[in-house]
Amino acid sequence: MKKEFPYKLYDLIPSQQTMYLMFKYTFSKQISQIPTSFCVEDIDLDFDLLTKALNIEFERNDSLRLRFIKVDKQLKQYFLPSYKMNKVPCKYFRSVQEQQAFFEKDAQTPVRFDKGVNFRIYFYKTANAGNGVYFNVSHLNMDALGAVIFYLDFISVYRALAHGTELPAPMASYEEYIAKELKVVSEKKKWDKHESWYREYFAKGGEPFYAGVHGPAFLEKTRIKKKNPNLRVPAAYNPLLDKCDMINGHIGAEDAAKIFAFCKENSIAPESLFMFGLRTHCSAINYRTEDVFMMATCSKRAGVKEKKMSGCLVQPIQVRTIIPETATFEEALGEYTRVRTQLYRHMDYPYITARDLSREMYNYSLIQGPACMMFSWIPLPIDLDGMGFKFDFKTYDLGRYFTPLYTICSPDPKDKGINLNYMYRVKLSNKEHIDALHKNAVKVVLAGIENPKLTVKELLDMCD
Repeated sequence: MKKEFPYKLYDLIPSQQTMYLMFKYTFSKQISQIPTSFCVEDIDLDFDLLTKALNIEFERNDSLRLRFIKVDKQLKQYFLPSYKMNKVPCKYFRSVQEQQAFFEKDAQTPVRFDKGVNFRIYFYKTANAGNGVYFNVSHLNMDALGAVIFYLDFISVYRALAHGTELPAPMASYEEYIAKELKVVSEKKKWDKHESWYREYFAKGGEPFYAGVHGPAFLEKTRIKKKNPNLRVPAAYNPLLDKCDMINGHIGAEDAAKIFAFCKENSIAPESLFMFGLRTHCSAINYRTEDVFMMATCSKRAGVKEKKMSGCLVQPIQVRTIIPETATFEEALGEYTRVRTQLYRHMDYPYITARDLSREMYNYSLIQGPACMMFSWIPLPIDLDGMGFKFDFKTYDLGRYFTPLYTICSPDPKDKGINLNYMYRVKLSNKEHIDALHKNAVKVVLAGIENPKLTVKELLDMCD
């Protein structure tokens, strides 16, 4: 008689299905993981006490106890009732270069959740007396914001132990969220209104246009190869040519303060502002097209409970904006906000289903897609509620990725600036392309917040 599995099994929720799809259809299995580090200054971490705090975190944060198993060729998931690490690997780096090389190598080593490895974690000390935690986790366990929530709760538990105070308020349950999400997904009768909206969304303006950050040369080459001068979307998602490099861009504290003040005064999400700056450059170098298509990650952490929850809640949204040159900066930002808000209202419709709908409408192959990049905004806190120390948060190059460009944008808690990390496919783009993208996007954002009445035409003219 077959032994019964001891834990409750769940299907994957849509956000996890997206990550699993990435994992299944690539030869480079590291594209579905999140490698980050969290380094603190001004305090000396006791690694033995940090290990104790980590084991408490395993109890509090059930996404760390999430595991996966194949059942009848289908990937299922379950939660361990408990988990413990008696010994956490510790690294002592003699130089910044040694530290970066070690973590970059690990970031590009797959986390094989399908083989029982869901994360790797290191405690470390830097060459300049910093203390930190490096964490590389399966994207099916956590998204990037989930990793930030993990770090913040983990360090709060450590401080409670160090000072003999009460532990922070409990984390919310990811298992409960999964059960709730699966119920929502099962109510497919409600999908009709979502599908109808998406069909209209994809159809408006006709077939989308691929406005790559590398300019139109790749599209023109494909038009010649396919003998189709009207081709609008080339096959830019080749999994055989997915090698990436990363370039780190930065905005200083003074300009960052202006940007955050503008967003607060005008109730504009920072991600809309930055995506508009990026799209303006993409338009400028691609025949000044009015039609730019980008993907962005949406965390689905709108409620109080979800904001205290780790796990993978993120899904891509397909942000297509058609903005004429006569529009002003503030009108264009308003359009971006309108489109993103509409997409958020249809987040119960899975990304994979919406993507397949667009592929069906325009007869795209598996490696065709109009999105010129993926964009993520990670809302890191600048100050940690008076905890009394500074911290540094870093993301790392995966070495491979499925989109032509992945831009990760976040506040920089170290100097109160803003970081923009560009992970780009080397077969399509180069350093000059990314440097120009960063320079022009920042120029557009700063010019627009200074004078919101500037037209899109004037902003396009500013792009080198």
